[in-house]
Amino acid sequence: MTPTISSKDLNSYYKIDRDIFSRIVTVFMCDPAESLLIIALWLWLEQEGYPNIISKIINWPRFFLEILISEAVSALKFLETNQPPVAPHDGGMNFTSQVMERDISLQFFHEKRLDAIDGIKKVLNSVCAKIFTDTLVNHLKVTPIMVNQRIQVPGFPHELFGDIEIVWRGFTNYSVPAEVLPWDFPAPENNISDEENDKTLFLTFSRGHSVNETDLRGIFSRLCGNDCVANVHIQKNVSSIAQQPQFARLVFNFSTNIDRIINGRNIAKFNFGGRHFWGRKYVRGQSN
Repeated sequence: MTPTISSKDLNSYYKIDRDIFSRIVTVFMCDPAESLLIIALWLWLEQEGYPNIISKIINWPRFFLEILISEAVSALKFLETNQPPVAPHDGGMNFTSQVMERDISLQFFHEKRLDAIDGIKKVLNSVCAKIFTDTLVNHLKVTPIMVNQRIQVPGFPHELFGDIEIVWRGFTNYSVPAEVLPWDFPAPENNISDEENDKTLFLTFSRGHSVNETDLRGIFSRLCGNDCVANVHIQKNVSSIAQQPQFARLVFNFSTNIDRIINGRNIAKFNFGGRHFWGRKYVRGQSN
């Protein structure tokens, strides 16, 4: 049986992304299709190893957000042609580069054009189509609306990025495949030793809200007793001190500790000080 999580948990995990999208669309009154592409571009950059820009800008004033949005739109336009366009002297994404604390320019999008187009397409349908539905329905004033009705966003199908399938599932708390949450540590941090196989619990933190090692040990000690956790591996290859880890891996002293925590479920949800995170047992040969 395919592991699932609730739509409520999905929205909780992507809360900061939902907040910034809602702000862009409903407060700044940006075009919904262009707003979807901007968020998809930022999320794709994360997949490419760039910092989580959304967690940094969530509370920023409009002026700075508009600069970032403008640079993202320029990057999207750079992808529209396979001919090398003339980039500005400063690279065209100077502010984005400063925010990310990483070098990035419009030339990067020309050099990675095919990868970027494919990656943005995938993010649009695997993430954006699932987490922004309610915002789009309200903004587009889709009425009347029925459960399982497809929502048409003006601007899609897009000439470059194709179509996006957004379906209204209603206000009920429905299930979605757990694969919509990332579970894998970036290599080489994802190596699991043989002796840790059945004692390992993968954790995925809500975006922008990680939990440190001391607190993790405290949480699970209260659940399973003192010294139940043998090792805690928190994601290390974050790009700067301003970035927060997205993953952790707990190794318990006994596999029975995990069985007690999971309690027959595929996914266990935890809450620490209002920060949500999810745990999934490691299974060899399965994508974790």
